[in-house]
Amino acid sequence: MRVIKVFIDSTAWYSLVQSDHDHHEAAKEYFQQILDSRTSLYTNITEISSAISKIKKDCGLNVATEFSKLIDQSILSTNLNLSWLTRRLHRVALKQFFSIKDPQIEIRHCLIFEEIKKKKINIIFSFDDALKSFGIPLMPQA
Repeated sequence: MRVIKVFIDSTAWYSLVQSDHDHHEAAKEYFQQILDSRTSLYTNITEISSAISKIKKDCGLNVATEFSKLIDQSILSTNLNLSWLTRRLHRVALKQFFSIKDPQIEIRHCLIFEEIKKKKINIIFSFDDALKSFGIPLMPQA
């Protein structure tokens, strides 16, 4: 049986928390599906930090604090794999970033892609269409 690995980016985290977001219901439904299927979940500190900043700005300090605590609990219970940026990963992502002409691609996209390659992750849980150019399936289909 093949283990499905899903990387969760900041747009997905934000959509899960922000109830007014256009993709909130789709995010909740997909997140519940991946939790029920015991999928391996991955994210990185850059995406979590970005989500926390946006949640604090749009939803308030208390919601951001609770989200941060929930992430910490998920990491401790081994439900969520959180990676930290290494110099090597950053260097490889930067090299890729500077080789891409598309102005929509940000350095964070390249960091995600390099991590996905390294960990053989199957799916990106995201609402960021710029990630489609890397050829990794984006879910949910919104």
